[in-house]
Amino acid sequence: MKILVFSLHFVEYAVELANAISKENKVHLVLSAPKVSNTLKNDLGKILSEKVSYTLIEKYSGKNPLILINFFKTLALLIRFRPDIIHYQEARDVSNLMILVCSRFIPIVATIHDVLPRFSKTCRYVSLLTWFSKNIRKYLYHKIIVHGFVLKEELVKNIGRPDDIVIIPHGCLTSFVRQTSAAREEPHTLLFFGRMEKYKGLKYLIDAEPIVSREIPDFKIIIAGSGEDLSLNISLIKDNRHFEIHDRYIPNDEVSEFFCRSSAVVLPYSTASQSGIVGMAYVFGKPVIVTNVGSLPEAVENDKSGIVIPPNDTESLAKAIIQMIRDEGRRKRMGDYAMNTAKNELSWENAAKLTQKVYKECLAH
Repeated sequence: MKILVFSLHFVEYAVELANAISKENKVHLVLSAPKVSNTLKNDLGKILSEKVSYTLIEKYSGKNPLILINFFKTLALLIRFRPDIIHYQEARDVSNLMILVCSRFIPIVATIHDVLPRFSKTCRYVSLLTWFSKNIRKYLYHKIIVHGFVLKEELVKNIGRPDDIVIIPHGCLTSFVRQTSAAREEPHTLLFFGRMEKYKGLKYLIDAEPIVSREIPDFKIIIAGSGEDLSLNISLIKDNRHFEIHDRYIPNDEVSEFFCRSSAVVLPYSTASQSGIVGMAYVFGKPVIVTNVGSLPEAVENDKSGIVIPPNDTESLAKAIIQMIRDEGRRKRMGDYAMNTAKNELSWENAAKLTQKVYKECLAH
């Protein structure tokens, strides 16, 4: 099969997917040039399989007439490559218009990463964009991939189509991290990693710290990443010895150091669809503490690969952290189980096999 993977967001995910499915298919990958520059720097050629051809397109706002360049560039690519399937990593931007046109001629498989759309605070057209997104999902995608049972249930409530929505686990993002590091695990150290947005629950982690540090005086939380929520809360923790703060974008060649130094990874999210951070932790053999939101409990087996707690609950979070840190044997068992999960259920080989089955079902109808 000839597969065009179209992704103006989710660069790491799209590259992993393209690499995996290229073992049995001819694959062309379309990425956003600014996203590649910001996320991968100069690493794309190092991590993208030589079997995968690719095109980079600039990202313009919907009001910019230069957006037509992207439209015609994509159209020319479709004529030249002639894909059997377009695999679209859904985004809420003008790329939807290209999909609107293409769906009349080529089967489209869409991976929906956020079932409940998130819009910026400054967006003035939330109602219109929500309506537009719902109808594209309902009428234009031939098949839809989501990463959990809860996400499928939410989507079915919104658009119906239960037979066309397929659950495939979120593969572990592994190509972007050096899995070996000179850094050693530091006792009593947890990692809070990624883009710092309000829904990720930094507030609850800050509130849990004094409870934990009373029990474990040398407890430390590494905060690695930047974002609005950290900027709003940094004054509360910048002079606190229990927090080590790296308020910046973490490049790929530094990721492994933070995970290797940590005993476990904490994700106290208030809301979520899923998180690639769980899979990254698993690759390093690190257990996780997650909240019971979205499909996170599907990726984390309680007391096997981590601890699952209620969201927005400081006391439960503190208790889970204390349990995780104090019981070294239990933590080691959970870390081993997490690594085994990364190599099997959450491997890209498994994801590719399930994804190719979806492609074949599309072409059979």
